[in-house]
Amino acid sequence: MNDYVRSFNECQHKKSPRHVKYGLLQPLEVPYGAWTSISVNFITQLPEFQGQTQIIVVVDRFTKMAHFIGLARNATQKDVADTLLKKV
Repeated sequence: MNDYVRSFNECQHKKSPRHVKYGLLQPLEVPYGAWTSISVNFITQLPEFQGQTQIIVVVDRFTKMAHFIGLARNATQKDVADTLLKKV
């Protein structure tokens, strides 16, 4: 019986969801000024250039201004924090 249900195409497409209904999307608050809200992303595993293999991308959500900062492969959390404070 299970093999029949698994092989029947219509049964495969009409499965009932087994999760709670998705909630409503909550939009991000609109920033009120430059550099009051930023996003930070990392681009990793790049070819080495001047001892750096990563890039931190910091974007101001208000002005959309971006900073691209190189980082060494073995950078620690403290190194990342110090770099952000110095460069941005």
